[in-house]
Amino acid sequence: MKSRVIVVGLVEKNGSILLGKKPGNTGPYPNTWHNPGGGINLDKESLEEALKREIREETGIEIQNIEQLGFDEDNEPDKHGEMTHYIFLAFRAKWLSGEIMAGDDMKELKWVKKDELKNLFFNRPAKKLLKKLNFI
Repeated sequence: MKSRVIVVGLVEKNGSILLGKKPGNTGPYPNTWHNPGGGINLDKESLEEALKREIREETGIEIQNIEQLGFDEDNEPDKHGEMTHYIFLAFRAKWLSGEIMAGDDMKELKWVKKDELKNLFFNRPAKKLLKKLNFI
C-alpha cells in the first residue's frame, strides 16, 4: 500500500470554518465535506509552505497565524482506486485575504458556522478532528 502525507487546514473567519466538498464518485472521500489541504512536496517545501500553497490552490484564499493541531491517519482509496495510507498533519489558521473559489479537487466551498457543523456529512479524518476540538 502506498502512503501520502497531507496537510489540512482548519481555516477560521468571523466565527466560521472553511469547508470543501469533494466531487461525487472520485476518491479519496467522495461526496464528503472536509478541511481543505493536500499533498506536501517534502523535498521542496516546509509544512507551513505546503499548507499555504494547498489552501491557495484549493480555495483561492491566503491564510495567516498558522498553528499545529496534531496528526491522524486513515486508509482510503485514492482517486485512481488504489488503497492508500494517508497521514494527515492538521493546522489551524486564520483567513487573511481573498474570496473563496473551489479548485479542481472540490466541487463546493463554504464558510460554516460552528453550530451548523453537525448538519454536514464529513470524511472520517475531518470528523475526528472536529470532534477533538469539540466543534461537533
